[in-house]
Amino acid sequence: MMMLGKLGIAARRPVVLTMVLAAAFVGGCGGGEPSGPVLAGGREVKSWIKDLHDPNPRVRRQAVLKLGNVGDADPSVAEGLLGALDDPDVLVRRDAILAAARLKTPTPAIREKLESMSRADRDPRARELAGKAVVRLGGGG
Repeated sequence: MMMLGKLGIAARRPVVLTMVLAAAFVGGCGGGEPSGPVLAGGREVKSWIKDLHDPNPRVRRQAVLKLGNVGDADPSVAEGLLGALDDPDVLVRRDAILAAARLKTPTPAIREKLESMSRADRDPRARELAGKAVVRLGGGG
């Protein structure tokens, strides 16, 4: 009897695993439309965008880094990064420049902001990064 109990448990595990894999394949690997909101770092993009307004610059910087990983997968990322390019904290601005430079299709507003930053940001490193981003995105220089 004990052997049967163990076999019963062992027999159920492959079935459960098969069901989980089948659900993952049907839900996420079919190549169709995404089945839910875009996630970054285990959270929805909108929560990272909300963090861009946090009073703590470390929180804002982490949000910029996560949004940079999302890129063009969510259209709200570009708008969030545009605001982060004006952040009072230089590290947040620098990371926002790097994230914006990774966009495949940056908005005209982002391009204009980067061009402006390359000439006038108060931080020399941010000016340098913005100039490189403009070149990478196919703008002037």
